Amino acid sequence: MAELLTLARPYAKAAFAYASEQNATDAWSNALQLLSAAVQDEAFSAYLNRPELTPAEQVGLFAKVLGNEQTEAVSNFLTLLADNGRLALLPEIDTEFEQLKSQNNNTVDVVIESAFPLDSVQEQKLAHALEKRLNSAVKITVEVNPALIAGVVIRAGDQVIDDSALSKLEKMRTRLLA
Repeated sequence: MAELLTLARPYAKAAFAYASEQNATDAWSNALQLLSAAVQDEAFSAYLNRPELTPAEQVGLFAKVLGNEQTEAVSNFLTLLADNGRLALLPEIDTEFEQLKSQNNNTVDVVIESAFPLDSVQEQKLAHALEKRLNSAVKITVEVNPALIAGVVIRAGDQVIDDSALSKLEKMRTRLLA
């Protein structure tokens, strides 16, 4: 996974720089999301990776997927990826592009895993506290994970705040067994 991200990063940076220059980051974001979903589809991916398909034919397949989202710049980008055998990187390119877009907008995507569903007041309190801590706007996604027993695990980029009962019990277990 880290290797794919390392390979995808320069492509994502180039795409983001171009999209920003053209004031088209939202259009590129939509296109990359569609392309990423297509590559992750097993049937499409199997068809795309057939050895007899030329890079131009591969790009043609993506043109059908994109429909109205297809622009000359996106087509050129896909041609570059196809010529270099890098179409499989599209999910990682999409992820990196979205991170660059968030950084540019000074927003952070935050995933909160909770043992129980959170109500809107709890979400707002957590969002406000995280905005102060991270010094940027936050976009929260809540996932319910009953295995946590109680508490929350908060992931913001590469930062993780684990205040779950499961992790506390695991730490206690480790100390007792030491």
